[in-house]
Parts: sequence; structure tokens; C-alpha cells
Amino acid sequence: MFPPSPKFTERNLPSLVGKVYIVTGAASGVGFELAKFLYGAGGTVYVAARSAARCEGAIQKILQEKKSKTKGQSGRLESLVIDLSDLASVKAGVEDFLRRETRLDVLMHNAAVMTPPKGSKDKHVCDSRIDWKYSG
Repeated sequence: MFPPSPKFTERNLPSLVGKVYIVTGAASGVGFELAKFLYGAGGTVYVAARSAARCEGAIQKILQEKKSKTKGQSGRLESLVIDLSDLASVKAGVEDFLRRETRLDVLMHNAAVMTPPKGSKDKHVCDSRIDWKYSG
């Protein structure tokens, strides 16, 4: 009835020292947990979220949670403010990242709104919700 315990966990990760990651939606949920794993394995992790407060809050929470669990190998956590619904914000975030780094090993696109309210618009006044119908 219950799923089995996972076979791949944080303990299975090799050293990620020298690797650079961006995790969108890293302020909560799956993105937060992934950022925590990557940081614990020694990676440089850019915690990407819609506001500086959300980024910094996630970073502080990761540091607090990892303080007692880290095996002496920790990476680096950086804040990256990007609102993926606003292309100007994406451009500014990319430029900020490029000023700070010379490489990117993995970009984890995790951020999303699963079900935006009907009729909602993004910052470019596009309909955020498209009703797809399966045509068979």
C-alpha cells in the first residue's frame, strides 16, 4: 500500500564540489529539498525565487537544517531573484548570474504554478491558463 523507501538519497550523492547549480522554485517544496541536497554534497547552489526575501529565507532555513547534519562538506548558497512570469526579471537574473559565475553545470527548472486561477494574466498580459482539450 505504501511506496518503498527510496534507494537514491542524499547519502548516494558524490562530491559536487566545484559544480554550479541553479534551482528555480527553491524557496519551498521540491526545489528547496533539492537545493538542500546539492548544498550538502558540496555544490554551489543558486536558490532562485521571486523575491530576495524568499531566497534569503530559504538559505537561512537550509543553513539551519544542515548545521547538525553536514559531514564537514558543504557547498555555497547564493540568492538569485528571478520571477519566471516576467521576462525582464529573467534577463536581470541571468545578467546577475553571469557577473558572478563563469560556469553552470545544471539548471533545474522546478518553479511553476500548477493551476492558476481562470482568467489570470502574467506580467505580459498573457492568459496564464490555457484549457487544453484532448482531441484523441
